[in-house]
Amino acid sequence: MTAPPAQATPLPAPFRFTDEHGALRSVLRDYLAADPPPTWQRLLADIGADDILLGTDSTTIDLAILAEETGRALYPGPVISTATAGALPAPAVDLVSRTETVAVAPSLTGWGADDIAVRTTPSGAVCTGTIEPVWEAGGTPRVLAAATLDGEAAVLLLDALPVSALAGLDPTRALATLAVDTAPATVLTTGVPAEQAIAAARRRAELTLAAELLGVAQHAFDHTVEYVKSRVQFGRTIGSFQAVKHRLADLLVAVELTRSAVYGAAWQLADPDSPRTELDLAIAAALSRQTAVDVTRAAVQLHGGIAITWEHWAHRYLRRAHAVSALTGSAAHHRDRLATLMASGGQS
Repeated sequence: MTAPPAQATPLPAPFRFTDEHGALRSVLRDYLAADPPPTWQRLLADIGADDILLGTDSTTIDLAILAEETGRALYPGPVISTATAGALPAPAVDLVSRTETVAVAPSLTGWGADDIAVRTTPSGAVCTGTIEPVWEAGGTPRVLAAATLDGEAAVLLLDALPVSALAGLDPTRALATLAVDTAPATVLTTGVPAEQAIAAARRRAELTLAAELLGVAQHAFDHTVEYVKSRVQFGRTIGSFQAVKHRLADLLVAVELTRSAVYGAAWQLADPDSPRTELDLAIAAALSRQTAVDVTRAAVQLHGGIAITWEHWAHRYLRRAHAVSALTGSAAHHRDRLATLMASGGQS
């Protein structure tokens, strides 16, 4: 007797942008285009960005759209830090409000390690050492960090400590150094829950940053296309030259491929336990860094001499793309990470 055919595993429903996604993108783009840009408090209150960043009443697709549009505008608010905090347990999420913000240490995002030691005292946990760079930090921020406490993973909050600003390649993003000496820290979670929270925070930070770089690349591409349509040399617009057309066509392919990777990762992140999730995030990380660097470099070249003036927008986007790669790993680094994941069976 012939055995019945095995049932095929059903494929997940295909992802499509909805009218609501389009409306969110349109509202964010118009809102962020204001001069001067809206304050962080207004962005949270007027648009409801707090719900999106903290995941309290939104999806990872909404988060990616918000990150893409803030990247497109080079918005200076703590988007990465707040989105990262949204993956942590409720006490950490409650720290973020319309009047206060948090900053994150590289140990929490996975983009480096902190040089701090944590120990338990009768009055609680204390930290000694240096955290550098603290992302999106200014003044006396509250800083979220991952650490080891009594041999177990822990998520810590260091509250209202003065930081020293760091001068970096990208002046549109605040980075700082935090030096502490037996500074008190609030332990938000430890043990296995902390390990899970740190993993979730790193996935959420990686998605947010990849989407931001997509926005950087898209802005640079769109404005370069508009420029070559109007810039005339030798009696013709430079966009009519075959070499320019071919280059822009290659860049368009790169941007659209990156868009598919970023939103594929956002769609997959709805199921963080899937073995496909880390793989998709690594693909998005590699493509977003490569595309942002390639497109912003081409924007400077195709604009000619005007693009290297301080007043022009092009150098700011080039700086953002290169600074992110320097701080969080280049495209080559994330391709290596992708290869390691695939070799270890990290794909479904």
